[in-house]
Amino acid sequence: MFVYNLIETKIPQMKSKLILLFAFFVALINQTAYSQSKDTLINRYRRIAVDYQQQVKMAKKSLLGAESKFKATKSAYGPKLDFSSNYKYYGVPMQLAPPADAPIGTPGEELHNIYSLDITLNQPVITGGNLKNTRKASEWDYESMKSYVKMSEQQVMLASDKTYLTVVAKKEINKLAEAYRDIIGEFVKVINNRVEEEVVGKNELYQSKVRYNDAEYQVLRSAKEYKMSLMNLNRLLGYPVDTVPLIADSLPLLNLEISSDSLIEKALVKRPDLSYYKGKVIANQYREKVTVSKFNPQMNVFAGGKWGSPAPGLQIQPDFNYYFAAKLKIPIFYWGEKKHEKFAVKQQTEISKLKVDETTDEIVLEAQQAYYNLMESKEQVNFAKGALDNAKKNVIVMLDRYNEGLSSVLEVLDAQTFWQKSYLNYIQAKYDLNIAYSEYLHATGELNK
Repeated sequence: MFVYNLIETKIPQMKSKLILLFAFFVALINQTAYSQSKDTLINRYRRIAVDYQQQVKMAKKSLLGAESKFKATKSAYGPKLDFSSNYKYYGVPMQLAPPADAPIGTPGEELHNIYSLDITLNQPVITGGNLKNTRKASEWDYESMKSYVKMSEQQVMLASDKTYLTVVAKKEINKLAEAYRDIIGEFVKVINNRVEEEVVGKNELYQSKVRYNDAEYQVLRSAKEYKMSLMNLNRLLGYPVDTVPLIADSLPLLNLEISSDSLIEKALVKRPDLSYYKGKVIANQYREKVTVSKFNPQMNVFAGGKWGSPAPGLQIQPDFNYYFAAKLKIPIFYWGEKKHEKFAVKQQTEISKLKVDETTDEIVLEAQQAYYNLMESKEQVNFAKGALDNAKKNVIVMLDRYNEGLSSVLEVLDAQTFWQKSYLNYIQAKYDLNIAYSEYLHATGELNK
């Protein structure tokens, strides 16, 4: 590494106290070395977030409900058995006919209480397509809910990625702030010794202390932001807020080789939200047929038994009877009700189709933007890395010139500040690249656990 080479060549020219400063500089470079491999913790926290988040649990509950409704439509094909009872009391009794062999003028018996216990078996025969189309609509509602669960999972996984990556970035920034503060602190010690030796004036010491105080403030602020981001992650994962989960020390430097070939086609096939809305279109088309079905011929057959009073033969004493029946209904004229109801339901289908078109446009845009953002973020990382390398060299040169009396304290402090800003830019660039990659996976429907 070039730092080690420079140190080896510069050590003979420096005082012993400045060597310690370079040692801290090298320690900082090693401490915040960037990982070249993908962070596996991000996948772990995706799984935990999906398992915990109420958004996904609610979607799964909706899926179970849709599945149950779909199963219920199968039962509608079978016969239905009902039990019922009724009772009536007439203040003015019903006058029954007298027995046939009774003398003329003999009054019939009076009936105050009318009651019965009934059991009925009802079997639909012709429903005008109601049962078949209701079942099909319910089936597609169920299929749509499967895609809805996937949508919810992908949204939670993307939120998990962004939250976790934010925590890692805040942690890396905090470590940088601490190392920068320590570098300034060591430089303050060097200047303080020179002031005591009356080599330099106190103004240089005050200038360096001002920078040190600012660096200390940055440490306090970055530590607070890191802690706050940890709380957000814990909430997302369902952990106690004060938990300290395992977090990588630095953001991964992704080495991506992604082609734009078939980008749109892949996104349109894999995105669950498009499948969800397409399923809604088909379900609504079947609901149109369900609405029309009640205006088609209907036929049911019945069989039942009845125990009560009056009994067969209009007897007061209760007895049992049974019956068979068939009912055929052919709708003829309903004053345009069929036309208007069908039109109203059809509008829901048209809305669903428009939602499919809208979602398609959004997916195309998101996929293209995600790919562009990913490629540009990759270039930003490369640029920030080069800028950081230059900033490192500048600090080495300025320290050497200061040791030789060719540079002022402010020039050294400025060089260290520019190096820190370059480092922050590098962290931000890596953060943007990792976020862009997660958004790309989400845009193409490839984000998974």
